[in-house]
Amino acid sequence: VVSKPNGEILALVSKPSFDPNLFTMGSSMQNSQSLIAQLLTDSENQPFLNRAISGVYPPGSTFKLVTAAAGLENKIIDKNFEVNDAGTVHLGDFSFSNWYFTQYGKTEGEINVVKAIKRSNDIFFYKLAEKIGVNKLSEFAEKFGLGKNTGIDLIGEEEGTVPTEKWKKETIGENWYLGDTYHYGIGQGYLLTTPMQVNLWTQAIANGGTIHKPHLLKNSKFEIRNSKFFSHETISLIREVNPDVVINV
Repeated sequence: VVSKPNGEILALVSKPSFDPNLFTMGSSMQNSQSLIAQLLTDSENQPFLNRAISGVYPPGSTFKLVTAAAGLENKIIDKNFEVNDAGTVHLGDFSFSNWYFTQYGKTEGEINVVKAIKRSNDIFFYKLAEKIGVNKLSEFAEKFGLGKNTGIDLIGEEEGTVPTEKWKKETIGENWYLGDTYHYGIGQGYLLTTPMQVNLWTQAIANGGTIHKPHLLKNSKFEIRNSKFFSHETISLIREVNPDVVINV
């Protein structure tokens, strides 16, 4: 998804795709009916699925921006808060590692929120998510437009999933565990978003804190969905990471 910070969509890409000429050339295109039939029955590649707005996926490390904003805006941390990256966090019989430790066997010592975003440090965001808690993190994520349609002027949009303790109990029949919170803090686990929703929270950081309704039509009116839900100080702190940021999805 490529957009301007005001919600104007410049490009949407979804692959695998298909050749729309198959549906306009009819019998003049050799074997067109056979090719259309193959496309319609291709349940593995699903070429008609518009993944930009209808595919839901764990957003991975891009979500760390939301976790950071939630911690700062709820006054749970400030710019001086630090976590010691020892490479791995142990939780009973389970361990949760940082990608830098897993791939290279290295740690990064004491890190604050700016360095944590720059280095996409999993340890920092495991511990930050633990301090925030699943329900408060989800409440803040919803302010960024997660868990509901963005309102884009296309049909078939999916809402995704913003998990809570109650959601897991009702949907899966299990309690929420601290390990779930760790996964959630780095954009994994039960969290599901569309690429269009990922665009919304990066858009809000780019434009100074406003969620716009995305639109393709040039004559559409600019519509604000949410604004002023996080401060200029938070935005400025998050923006300090550029251009050194590592996004480890």
